[in-house]
Amino acid sequence: MWVGLLWILGCYGISIAVLHLLFGNRKGKNKKQTKILLVTKNNQNQIEWYIRSLFFFTRLKGNEVTATIFDEGSSDDTRKIIERLSHTHLLDLHSGADSGTVDNYLLQHESEALIVVHLSNREDLVKIPFGLQ
Repeated sequence: MWVGLLWILGCYGISIAVLHLLFGNRKGKNKKQTKILLVTKNNQNQIEWYIRSLFFFTRLKGNEVTATIFDEGSSDDTRKIIERLSHTHLLDLHSGADSGTVDNYLLQHESEALIVVHLSNREDLVKIPFGLQ
């Protein structure tokens, strides 16, 4: 009985090692950098879920994402949540008073491919690249 159990565990361990070897080499070659601009105002109930999901699913797919968050003067805890998450994720926070408007930011970064998502607009939420095919 113990020999059979050891065979099963050994086969399982070997299959995991083979998968790590196959996908570990490919992971470094196919990483594509995606930049996303999230525009928010008073979204304290959703912002943490959006950011954590964005980074989790893109990391799961082996892609990299950097997020710039433009706060248009939130009066709730949105800014505090973003600042806390910026310690663990690649986040760049701008506020309306610091950098002007979203249009000015887009003009400064017009050479970069950006995905712009207004979190207050439900139609824009489908643009969030969870998974990045």
